[in-house]
Amino acid sequence: MNSKSAFTFFICGIFALNVHAQTPNLQAVTDVGNTTTKSISIWNKDGLNIGVDASTGYTTVSHFLRPSPTETRTLRFDCTSTTTTGGWEFYNAVQARSVMFIKQSTGFVGIGTTDPKAKLAVNGDIYAKKVRVTPDDWPDFVFESAYELPSLQELERFIAEHKHLPGIPSAKEVSEQGLDLGQNQAKLLQKIEEMTLYLIEQHKKFVAQEETIKAQDKQFAAQEERLKELEKRIDQK
Repeated sequence: MNSKSAFTFFICGIFALNVHAQTPNLQAVTDVGNTTTKSISIWNKDGLNIGVDASTGYTTVSHFLRPSPTETRTLRFDCTSTTTTGGWEFYNAVQARSVMFIKQSTGFVGIGTTDPKAKLAVNGDIYAKKVRVTPDDWPDFVFESAYELPSLQELERFIAEHKHLPGIPSAKEVSEQGLDLGQNQAKLLQKIEEMTLYLIEQHKKFVAQEETIKAQDKQFAAQEERLKELEKRIDQK
């Protein structure tokens, strides 16, 4: 092989190695169709940029799918939109409905709703084996000596006027504002504790009355014995 042929062979070999070593970029993959069986690697630190503004031909970049700069094993869904309605949506096109929506401005998560008004808003049923809430004011204060327990007469008057227990929301309030589960559990426990105190008080009165009746029974028995003794004496005379 002459020197010219050897040089040509060398250059062709280098070119062939480069062609096989190169990984097709995303544009090359999409140019040949909308699917690929090859893996796609994005090594840029900004990851995948997705434009969502149709009025600018989808050139406005407002969403990123990229690695977290603070945790290398975390994939970050980053929404840089400045609007209050922007966010991430999981959508079912077959059923034409939003499955889950995350608002970027508040971090609120909506399941079955695109306008969550709380950290988690669920438009539907929730099934769980355990729900843990942390109310701020647990009603152990009912058992403190300074707690003023309403009399049963006061309680009766309140119920007659308002048609619900003191401190418990009315049916109208629950219908309009919903129900705070943690607060409601605390209020229900407060009523149970108050009822327990009423029962204890009634039991004390019952025991006192029972002791009084027993004492009276003893007096009656003693009087009956004295009467019998008097009758014997009269009969003997």
